[in-house]
Amino acid sequence: MGLSIVRFDTKHWGVLEGNEIAALDTRYPSHRELMDDYFDNPQTFKNQSAERIPLSTVRLLAPVTSDIQIFCQGLNYATHREEGGVKAEKGQNLIFTKPPSSICGPYDNIVRPKGCELLDYEIELALVLKQNLPADTDVTDNNLLDYVGGLTLTNDVSARDFMFGAPMMQWFKGKGQRTFCPTGPVLYLIDREEASLIDNLHLTLKLNDEVRQDATTDQLIFKPAETLTELASFADVNRGDMLLTGTPGGVILNATPRVGLAILLNFTDDGKRRAKLVKTQRAARYLQPGDSLVLELTSRDGSISLGSQANGVVDAA
Repeated sequence: MGLSIVRFDTKHWGVLEGNEIAALDTRYPSHRELMDDYFDNPQTFKNQSAERIPLSTVRLLAPVTSDIQIFCQGLNYATHREEGGVKAEKGQNLIFTKPPSSICGPYDNIVRPKGCELLDYEIELALVLKQNLPADTDVTDNNLLDYVGGLTLTNDVSARDFMFGAPMMQWFKGKGQRTFCPTGPVLYLIDREEASLIDNLHLTLKLNDEVRQDATTDQLIFKPAETLTELASFADVNRGDMLLTGTPGGVILNATPRVGLAILLNFTDDGKRRAKLVKTQRAARYLQPGDSLVLELTSRDGSISLGSQANGVVDAA
C-alpha cells in the first residue's frame, strides 16, 4: 500500500496516519527530493518512528512545491464535454497549462479577482511525476508507474469571463490567477501493486453543502498513459510536474447553443464577446464571496483517502 504525505507549517513534511502526522526528520526542499528518497527505499519511510503531531494542531499546505510545471486536460469526461456543447466522441486531447503561482493550500481561500463575474470550480485528479519524460517517451499502461509517483486532489478554478473575454480567447489568464489551484492535502505515493487505483478513484465536490460534481476516474476519455505520451512528443516534462486529468460534469458554466453563438458572432471583438457571454449566464449563480467548497478524493471502495479540501471564496482586497 502507498504512503500519504502531507506538508505543514511547523515540521515541513510528514506521513499522515489517521488523525496524526508522523513528522519526517529530513527537511526536503521540495516534493521531488522526498519522492526520490521514498522510491529509492520505501521501507525507510514506512518504518520510521518519528514524532507524532496531532493533525488538528497544524496548518496543512499544498503537498507539492510551486517550482514545477502544471499541465492540464480539458473536456476529458463525457459529461463535461456534453455540458460544454462538445460532441461526445473522443476528438482531440485538449491540453493547456496553469502557472505554479496558482497553487495554494487545501484550506486556503480562493480569491475572486477584481472584475471577475463568472468564477467556477473544477474538481480534478492530479498525477505527480517521479522522473523526467524524455522526448518521445512511449508511456503505456505497463510502464505508467515508472513515471507517475504520486496522486493528489486539485481544483482547477476558472474565471470564465476572463477566459472567453481575452484576445483570441486565451485560457491562461482565466485559469492562472493566484489561488486558482488548491492542491492536496495528501500527496499519495503510489506503489506499483496499486496501478489499478488510478482508474478507481471517486471525486465529489460540494458547493454550500450541495453535491455538484460526482464521478469516478474510470470515466476519463484520454487516459494518463496516452496523455503523457502526447505531452512528451512536444514538451519537456520533468520530475515533480503535475498533470491535472480533467473535470467531470457539474460545473457552473451554462454552455448552451446561445452561448456558442455569442462567442462565435463576436469572435474578433473581445469586449463585446465578454459582455455577451456574461449576459447569457445571468440565470446561473457563479461563486460568490462567502461560498464554501468541499472536495473529496477516495478510492471507490473507500479504503484509501486522498483527503478533502475546504475552501472559502473571498473577493480580492
